[in-house]
Amino acid sequence: MGIVMALPSLIRGMSSRVAIDIGTSTGKIYYGRLDGELDVTEAYRFETNPSTVDGRLVWDIESLTTEIVAGLESVIEETGSVASVAIDTTAGDFGLIEDGELQSDPYCYLDQSLYSKEDDLLECVPRREIFRRTGHHGVPNSYYYQYHEDPESFERADELVMLPQLLSWKLGAEPVGETSFGVTLRMMDIRTGEWETDLLSELDLPTDVLPEVADAGTDIGSVDPSLSESFSGETDVYLAPSHDTAAAMASIPFEPESPGFLCTGSWLIPGLELTEPVIDDAAFDVPSSNELSVGGRIRYIRNTPGFSLLEHCRDTWRRTGGRYEYDELTAAARDAEAFRSIVDTLDDLFFEAQATGDVVAAIETYCRDTGQPVPETEGEITRCLLESLAIRTALVLERLMAAAETYTDRLHLVGGGVENELFCQLVASATGLEVKAGPTEATAIGNLLSQFVASGDIASYEQGRKIVDETVDFDYYEPRNTSTWDDALQQATETIT
Repeated sequence: MGIVMALPSLIRGMSSRVAIDIGTSTGKIYYGRLDGELDVTEAYRFETNPSTVDGRLVWDIESLTTEIVAGLESVIEETGSVASVAIDTTAGDFGLIEDGELQSDPYCYLDQSLYSKEDDLLECVPRREIFRRTGHHGVPNSYYYQYHEDPESFERADELVMLPQLLSWKLGAEPVGETSFGVTLRMMDIRTGEWETDLLSELDLPTDVLPEVADAGTDIGSVDPSLSESFSGETDVYLAPSHDTAAAMASIPFEPESPGFLCTGSWLIPGLELTEPVIDDAAFDVPSSNELSVGGRIRYIRNTPGFSLLEHCRDTWRRTGGRYEYDELTAAARDAEAFRSIVDTLDDLFFEAQATGDVVAAIETYCRDTGQPVPETEGEITRCLLESLAIRTALVLERLMAAAETYTDRLHLVGGGVENELFCQLVASATGLEVKAGPTEATAIGNLLSQFVASGDIASYEQGRKIVDETVDFDYYEPRNTSTWDDALQQATETIT
């Protein structure tokens, strides 16, 4: 599932474009170029772990900026120069600028206090009405909480800047927002790409600090050469599809009859790429959300917990001396009994467990409470999780397709889950669809493709997707044991909503 990799010695002296991908735990910096084929190399990796400061879980912006500069220096050392950069991040966070300075490090979306005023918000405007006006099932809980906790900060602020653009601004670019990320703040109309100012006024939220937004591919400035002695040439800063899932979408070579996808990582995001949003009662009841893909298209989705559940289990096993390496766990899961125990990964128990880190105990509790055998070994627990994730994917995808009245005959699977062959096979069997798995580095590739389009290196995202299709080595998985899986899915629908 890899990308064609070019040896640094072969591309030194040729300008590269750089994708900066900031996740909740890890930041990755890739450089890429086009020379008949797509060449992409990971150049730098660092921890991004948000930290607690004065009771707030926040992003350390200065530390992130320092690491990004170090990563760019590493790319320049390997390749000689950088033509452009673009940044994508995990979704939903923002900072406030006052008199040209960041007021304070921004909240991380994992801070549970951001959700503590959601009931108050929904008393003002019901969720169904918010969905009707934004196309998103989520609500602007972070903006609501932060304003009502500290309105003075918003009154002093000149502008709200979303996390990817905040980091671009620290590099020297203008603080212009980007639409795919703006949608994830849950206060933008997906149909127009404009802020839903009437909704915000009804929620007693300010609108004067909201930034100008532009589409991915917009040139928003250049890297400040004073940040490093290595920055001698001019390096453009572009807006990527700056929500990491939107960036990943740019790398998926969809066919007309196959709009289905599954983005895999800490979250599993099953969905359909559509030409229009789905905003009606059926879509609300899924529950589903409309977010932006690339080229004016829509990703119609439902977010579900993903491999973060297994990561928490691995952390537990690492601490207690158990098996925790992926290869060992996958091998043990293959040997474990199938369908012995299935858990509802959307149950509140697992959201709470991820906050405490004790997912193993949550699995034990769930199985005990539902009268199922309690998995005991690492292999049994891993099998339970992988099958549960596959079943949840199948159930969500079925509801999305029904609400959208759009079906897919293939599922494009991208992200870290591509590397887990057992998981890919389970998804194929659970959904009854052929799975086309790859690329693993979908977000970085999509980020880079947006820069190639913006610079005129390629004509469109469609051309970029064709290049990916011709460059990446995909794996294909066909459904197996369909009658057994039909029985498992039927049983699951009786206990999992």
